[in-house]
Amino acid sequence: MRRPVRAVLWLLAVGTAVLAAGPAPADRGHRITPVVRVVRQAAPAVVNIATRGRVRVSPFATGDPLMDRFFEEFFGPVSREHSSLGSGVIIDGKRGLIVTNAHVVRRASEIRVQLADKRVFQAQVVGADPDGDLALLRISSRRALPQVRLGDSDELMIGEQVVAIGNPFGLAHTVTTGVVSALHRRVRAGGDHWLEDLIQTDASINPGNSGGPLLNVDAELVGINTAIFRNAQGIGFAIPVNRLKRVVADLESEGVVVPVWLGLRLQEVTPDIAAVFGLARPLGVLVREVLTKSPAARAGLRRGDLIVALDGRTLRDLADYRARLAALPPGRAVVLSIQTRKGVFKKRLVVERYPLERGHQRAWFTFGLSVREMSPRDARRHGAPLGSGVVINRVRPGSQALAAGIRPGDLLIAVGDKPTPDVSTFLRQLARKRLYPRLGITVRRGPVRQTILMRQ
Repeated sequence: MRRPVRAVLWLLAVGTAVLAAGPAPADRGHRITPVVRVVRQAAPAVVNIATRGRVRVSPFATGDPLMDRFFEEFFGPVSREHSSLGSGVIIDGKRGLIVTNAHVVRRASEIRVQLADKRVFQAQVVGADPDGDLALLRISSRRALPQVRLGDSDELMIGEQVVAIGNPFGLAHTVTTGVVSALHRRVRAGGDHWLEDLIQTDASINPGNSGGPLLNVDAELVGINTAIFRNAQGIGFAIPVNRLKRVVADLESEGVVVPVWLGLRLQEVTPDIAAVFGLARPLGVLVREVLTKSPAARAGLRRGDLIVALDGRTLRDLADYRARLAALPPGRAVVLSIQTRKGVFKKRLVVERYPLERGHQRAWFTFGLSVREMSPRDARRHGAPLGSGVVINRVRPGSQALAAGIRPGDLLIAVGDKPTPDVSTFLRQLARKRLYPRLGITVRRGPVRQTILMRQ
């Protein structure tokens, strides 16, 4: 009897020890979900970004824009130190290339990047695209850094799971999950500036997440988190990675995003126009004009053509066309599908760099003005810093500019909400905004500023 009792006591002791030791590693395998795998693979490439700089602000804030502008012009703006927090993701570990939002590093004189392993680097801006809200940074490291794999945002499906990693409210490497709620969203980003073709997600995105990655369950980068609706929950937006690929290539080689064109002036399709072409609903874009010496002219496109697809993918409207064109690099061949009453035929074109010199023609014949560089004498006359605008040197009789009260000698200081410090920037902004039906320009005469909406 003693031996069986001792055996039972020994088995109880061994069982108690095993239970006290906790579950074996193999038992935790079912807890390693796809999200856990994504975080393990991608989180080392996510960085926290802290910036410092000085910004010019009005010494008074009355809440009335006209009064605020008066006080700023009368007393002059003051300079204050500005700091911000954001996120970024390493896309090339060998060369130390990091992608983030342009607004995260805007006006920054110092950019500090902290990796997941707590190493800290000073970063330099390779280039920025304020219109697309993307910026490319570079840090120097003696050894290769972790990096993410780039996915294909054209393959995203509504409802598929995504993971966001970032630095909300300074809480480093916060992970949130959700699904792709919608694709091809268009969101106002202030004034007449819109961000187009965005990914909408319900993964929680908060201030500080800006510039961080949106990842699929294969740990591939599919978007850069950029915006939220502040008065709503579960509505966040990300820039598709396919647009990022084109922007990064331009910023590395040129320092700016190169505008491209096919040479088409377009208009939206109304229900009446759709009915003429035998369509049940509005679809695509209608060619209003084919510009001379353009890829479209060489391909034989004509006024009145209805373009319903680009590279086999249906075009919804003009905003969709703008976003799709902006993602194409110079030299890329594309196929446009043209709808007729007899069916659909296709035209092959090659995307080309937009010839910036055409901007002078557009400014003169469409708006009725021409511009030149600002001189020290112009700066003194307007009481404005040198390089704060371009000077309007001619106004065409009978033009929009003349009707709006623009005069030779006025300063043109912004196209949309983007400054125009020199003529080349002015021409590039015109190129980027040329497919919009209307364009706002801001003109200054001494202390008085006016924003004027021009038809295109």
